[in-house]
Amino acid sequence: MPQRSFAKSLNDFPIVRVLCGTVAGIILEENFSFGILAGLCGTAFFLLLLCFCFFKRLKHKFSFLSGFSFWFLWVFFGIFIVNFQKAEKPDIQHFDNKIKYAVVEMPLEEKSKSFKTTLSVVDSLSGKKYKILAYFDKAAELPECGDLMGFVSDFQPIKSSGNPLEFDFAEYSARQGIYCSVYLKKGSFKILQKGYQKNFRFYGSKLREKLLSIYKNCGFGVQELSVLEALTLGYKADLDEETVTAFQKSGSMHILAVSGLHTGIIVLIINALLKCLDNSKKGRLLKFVLTVVLLWLFAAVTGFSPSVCRSALMFSLTALASALNRSSSTYMTLAFSAFVLLVFEPMLLFNAGFLLSYFAVLSIIAIVPLLEDIFYFKRNFVKDGFWVVVWKNSANYFIGILLVSLAAQIGTAVLSISTFHQFPMYFMLTNVIVIPVAFLIMISAVLLLLTSGISYIAMALNFLLKLLINSVTWIENLPGACAEGIFVTKISMCLLYVVILFLTLFFIYKNVKTLKFALSTALILVLLTGYFGMFSSETDCLTVWNKEKYTCISYLKQDSCVVLTSKRGSAEGVFLSPIKNLMSIKGTKKLTVLQTNVIEKFSDFYFQICGKNVLVLNNAKQLEMLDGLKVDLLIITENVNFNISRLLEKINPGKVIFASSNRENYVREKAEEFLSHNIKVHNVNISGAFVEGFFSEVIWRY
Repeated sequence: MPQRSFAKSLNDFPIVRVLCGTVAGIILEENFSFGILAGLCGTAFFLLLLCFCFFKRLKHKFSFLSGFSFWFLWVFFGIFIVNFQKAEKPDIQHFDNKIKYAVVEMPLEEKSKSFKTTLSVVDSLSGKKYKILAYFDKAAELPECGDLMGFVSDFQPIKSSGNPLEFDFAEYSARQGIYCSVYLKKGSFKILQKGYQKNFRFYGSKLREKLLSIYKNCGFGVQELSVLEALTLGYKADLDEETVTAFQKSGSMHILAVSGLHTGIIVLIINALLKCLDNSKKGRLLKFVLTVVLLWLFAAVTGFSPSVCRSALMFSLTALASALNRSSSTYMTLAFSAFVLLVFEPMLLFNAGFLLSYFAVLSIIAIVPLLEDIFYFKRNFVKDGFWVVVWKNSANYFIGILLVSLAAQIGTAVLSISTFHQFPMYFMLTNVIVIPVAFLIMISAVLLLLTSGISYIAMALNFLLKLLINSVTWIENLPGACAEGIFVTKISMCLLYVVILFLTLFFIYKNVKTLKFALSTALILVLLTGYFGMFSSETDCLTVWNKEKYTCISYLKQDSCVVLTSKRGSAEGVFLSPIKNLMSIKGTKKLTVLQTNVIEKFSDFYFQICGKNVLVLNNAKQLEMLDGLKVDLLIITENVNFNISRLLEKINPGKVIFASSNRENYVREKAEEFLSHNIKVHNVNISGAFVEGFFSEVIWRY
């Protein structure tokens, strides 16, 4: 019964409260930085207080102290583990012009111009290890996972672009304990010892290379091979942008991201192969050991992604309960797996893949049981004939896929929209088609690998892959397949999840108070959304984007958005995606993209926005037209060659902004001259994007 299971997980299993307290501590530490001493002292204090309450058996009026101390014990424990597991930021200058020794921690991932991996660099003086992001020149002799190497190239700090509504790679890397990167050209490094560090990840990468070689020898097409590699082994380096976009817009990206679905299929295959061991206690224990080994071997092969680790840990606990003939609660195993992963890596809490995985499973186990009694066809063992039973079982199978898809989407939609700013409209149709096909692909792939590439299995697998890709492409091309440009603030996201939580509790317990709380929260959300929508519609926005080596300037008004860019062929460029998201928030429909090298009208370079006069200085010829102009913001692009003294005779800018298309030495030279005249300078390459207007005050904050 869903009511009993959900209530029992919250009230009877301490691990649920332990997890909630630990999560609260991690969030508090990330936002307020209490430090490791506060975490350690707080944990020790509340542990002693809890022991005191337990042994003294306090009177009823003081009984709240035990619950109070229990909660805060785990809150401070969360604060402690964040600081304990946090990687120290390296002093870049300490490593300058020195020989660095490093071990390749991760298998190399191919990018468009380089190979990417993570290195573990050892400081010979202190003995400390630092994780560094490394990019290898494609012309170089590449190392492998576990190799020891030496190099002299200097580290570069990983910086944030500062662009609104763009992925903050610097923050993402910092949460993984990576603060620096290095680019290694051919001849700038040397492999000192092959296979220096042999751990579980090393053997997993070696096994994955062998399995990939079997796939590549079977004659699959390029697209089919890339999908097969991603779906079964979590290897996404060969996926092209077109394929990824098709899976995203059709709502089937979870098929390519190895997760609980794939691990569940592996468990089904293992159970089918080892079913003969269920008849004895020793057999069940042997089955448990083999299941756990194979599950974590699969996790190693797929790169230990958070979703695979979550599902592998959950299935391991379930297998242990089965081996011991014990019943297990899904809520308990879910909470315990989350707690274990967070203890070893607290920053996973801010990983979108980790959260999506747990939100999906939690919503499935909480919501699907509520829907099964309504939509499932019940069998009548007395009257139902053979074909009626077949029809009901088939119908229930597809209904089950629909219900699981709906429940998972309820749990993940808000976070997914907040992260990717889009929503697939045909996700239920997609899952009805792709999940059965993905199941057959996984089974066929296992058979193919076990038989080392038998041709007729490869032919069947190739047919299934074409069917999957064609189905996804067909759904992607349906009218209105994907709603794009959707923006959800962090406050709105939290309020939406509160509404979903209390509506779910209402349907479970039929408690009117939970419904009232959900409706009240929804009302607050509507009022807040209306306020920000009205505020944003009345405010303009100017953004000088931090892009790699080209100019991108946008200014939004209520009725239109104009983009000035030096990037050619960019009318439908990917770089416009965050600009379109800004437009969707403001309700702006009209977009005009102007190439700076062909603009002839001076009015396109000189405009007023946010109550300020803005001049974009794109070439020296513009200096002839500056007499008598009032300029509040001067934006300099394309390394314009001009004399600053002559410029200041014509205009007196309040602030100068250097766009990302300018060279560093050019900016350094010109900035010093402007600063000598007491004019403020903003360098987009160093300080991040420049934003003026509503979005700098509201969107970045919330």
